[in-house]
Formats: sequence, C-alpha cells, structure tokens
Amino acid sequence: MEIIAGLLIIAIGSFGQSSSYVPIRKVRDWSWESFWLVQGIFAWIVFPWLGALLALPEGTTLGQLW
Repeated sequence: MEIIAGLLIIAIGSFGQSSSYVPIRKVRDWSWESFWLVQGIFAWIVFPWLGALLALPEGTTLGQLW
C-alpha cells in the first residue's frame, strides 16, 4: 500500500510540474523574464497557498497556522 501511495504522490507531482509549461504557447511574445516571473509567482506562492487551503480542515485559516 505504501508503494501505491508513493507512486500516486509522484504522479501528482509530475502532473503539476508538466502543467506549468502549458501556457508557453500563449505567451510567446513575452520576454523570458516576464514569463519566469509570472510562472514563479504561481509556482511558489499561488499554487502552494491553494494546496494548503485544500488540505486544511474546514474552518481553519492560514492565519491560525502562523
């Protein structure tokens, strides 16, 4: 069972990593600095924050954890 859970975690991580490159076709006219800045904000701030909100029990806020 632990092996299946590990494989599931790897699959979710792989999907998340590969989906971050999907919008590359839409932003071809952007400079690379702008693209990496926007991608970094979503990858390091927005998506982890949303994941934390989904993982917390109902009624818990992120402010209570700090």
